[in-house]
Amino acid sequence: MKFKRVLISIVLILGLISGVWLYPIIDTFFKVDSCLDKGGWWNYEIQECDLSNDLELKSRKGHHGYNQLANEQQKNIFTVSEYNTDLETVNIERPEKTIITNVSLDTTYLFKIWTLDPNGPHADFWIRRDEFYVVDYDGDGAMPYILNSDSLTVFYNDFVQKGRIISVSKDTLSIHWDDSENPTEYVEWKN
Repeated sequence: MKFKRVLISIVLILGLISGVWLYPIIDTFFKVDSCLDKGGWWNYEIQECDLSNDLELKSRKGHHGYNQLANEQQKNIFTVSEYNTDLETVNIERPEKTIITNVSLDTTYLFKIWTLDPNGPHADFWIRRDEFYVVDYDGDGAMPYILNSDSLTVFYNDFVQKGRIISVSKDTLSIHWDDSENPTEYVEWKN
């Protein structure tokens, strides 16, 4: 009987110590979760939720969060991923909307759905007047882009992809992406 009392006492004491030790961790977790659910970001330096949308203020305060690609909640922070960890800055500046200037291409051919493999299960991207939509992206695939003459810059959530449109016709598109040795040939997606 004495052994049971000692065992129960030890378990209760260990439970109490664990609870005291775990409470700050669990409390912070729920505060961060609540903050993110409200559309804010958690500032770990001052341990507070910030619901502002000021990009410069957030970057000064040391924000290193993650936002959905298409920015559904109207947030302005975009972070570096493993794709571009060699960048010196943490935040990637994106235009608020697509910019098209000095276009030297026939946009009636350009604004279509494109794929590398016409027999594949889905298209790769859809170039529209207002967005570069990446199909089957983890999250919302709508990206702002800049098309200046034949130069294309696509602003993903966590990296920027640049290329030059070599040619576009009724059913083919050739883009030479900066990180590729050769141009990439796309065909119009016909589902």
